Amino acid sequence: MGDMTTIARPYAIAAFEYALQKNALSAWERMLHSAVLLVKEKMIGTLLSSPSVDKTKIANLFCDVLSAVLDTEKRNFILLLAENNRLPILPDIAQLFANYRAEYEKSMTVQVTSAIALDEQYQHKLAASLTKRLKKQVSLQCAIDATLLGGIVIRAGDVVIDGSVRGKLNRLYESL
Repeated sequence: MGDMTTIARPYAIAAFEYALQKNALSAWERMLHSAVLLVKEKMIGTLLSSPSVDKTKIANLFCDVLSAVLDTEKRNFILLLAENNRLPILPDIAQLFANYRAEYEKSMTVQVTSAIALDEQYQHKLAASLTKRLKKQVSLQCAIDATLLGGIVIRAGDVVIDGSVRGKLNRLYESL
């Protein structure tokens, strides 16, 4: 995120509060996700960074491409972003929106990196343990990194729990 987070925050808050009021969090998150995919397209990125391209044309392009996930309010949101030259910060807006939704729903996606694939039973046990510890409903996003040698690394927001063999070896090395 970075400096753009400050600019994105009011838009994300407004979108989140509106979606919450209309009980449409999933629809708004889906729309923002689709818009982020569009912003990340190389050709669209070039258009967004070009000062010679008319804001109205960019806004209409976005609205045409995203028409399947837009209603009047979401269309107005895209038009507002285009008018204020804020379409490039859609990834930051979407990330903040997702964070606000997770906080509201008391849920969290936790990244778990292990040396080998974790079986389903272990994943359920780990998710239950983390749910109890973090006091939030936890869903796991698992990845494999053979360089860990063994064990797992858990990233839950700002909390990192390094139970990997590589991490233990690094701590032992530092203490010596």
